[in-house]
Amino acid sequence: MKGYGVPKRSTYTVLSAMGYFLDGYDLSVISVFTYVLTSFKFWHYTSLQLGFVSGAALLGALVGALLFGHYSDRIGRRYLYVFDLIFFVIFAILSGLAFSIIQLIVYRFFLGFGVGADYALSPVYSTEMYPTERRGMGYGWVWTFWPLGAAVSFLIGYAFYLVNPIDGWRWALGLGAVPALIVVILRARMPESSRWRVAVQGTEDAVREAKELSAVTGLRETEIRGLMEAERKALAGVKPGSFAALFQGDFAKRTAIVWTQWILFDIGAYGYGLYGPTVISMLGFKGSLALLLSAAFYTLGIGGALTATFYNDVWGRRPLQLLGFGLMTLAMALLVLSSLISTGISLALGSLGLVLWYYGNHEGPGNTMGL
Repeated sequence: MKGYGVPKRSTYTVLSAMGYFLDGYDLSVISVFTYVLTSFKFWHYTSLQLGFVSGAALLGALVGALLFGHYSDRIGRRYLYVFDLIFFVIFAILSGLAFSIIQLIVYRFFLGFGVGADYALSPVYSTEMYPTERRGMGYGWVWTFWPLGAAVSFLIGYAFYLVNPIDGWRWALGLGAVPALIVVILRARMPESSRWRVAVQGTEDAVREAKELSAVTGLRETEIRGLMEAERKALAGVKPGSFAALFQGDFAKRTAIVWTQWILFDIGAYGYGLYGPTVISMLGFKGSLALLLSAAFYTLGIGGALTATFYNDVWGRRPLQLLGFGLMTLAMALLVLSSLISTGISLALGSLGLVLWYYGNHEGPGNTMGL
């Protein structure tokens, strides 16, 4: 612990959560741009280009998650946990300065490296620094910052839309660099994950450091040594960071389950979320009001995430995930129904669908799959 002290558990939680804040901000803020672009047509674009500018960060996240996830198992979480935020700083600024849709697609792709890296690192680091019986609550607080970041992105987009509806999106995209730079500096003080050191390195030095951090992590010595033995058995013959190991033995089943859940979740979550203001405008809420309501709806997501925070360790992960997927299914059905009818009830059905979607998204799969 020499050289950087021992921050409090709340510090670990907030600095991990800020990664998700940036994910929520940077993945959502692009819909401010696409909403303005489709409204004012200030650049020439095709439907394919519009789709790529919305999804470029997710394509980059695929690369970033695989690359950083692999090396975090080999060399540890701490240094990569600081380095990944550099992508948020550099490419957020460049995105705000882009002068063509092709440039923006390229910049968003590389920004996605940081998004994917933080998806691989934030849930891992945060859950590894909590004892088993409080891991659900610890991670729940971290995930709550995702809808918070999304809400802030739309509030900033709304404010700059009022000032300059055509170019205000540049500030919304570029300002994501500010919290990222602050978090880079603060994360430099964070120690290595106790669980990673004990499980992968398995040395007495690792156990001693984990004991020094016990006042923060809550890990007891019996749990630390039990973890060492359990991980040695589970990882017997497995090289840290091995991609092939994810498809062998018990790992294969776990990988298949999580992949299936996350793919189905993302189809709905980003299939809607990347075009939120545009969908809201179709319900009759035009102009800046669509951006303001996007922020307001994400406050429901914060409420859903807080529900999971307090019940992850009480009800378990599976009931919350089933409830969340169920609410999202009902929400999508209501949105489809609202688009098929033209009576006054259409607005009520669509609005209820949005309420259920934002709440269920973050109460259920968005939260539980990270665990």
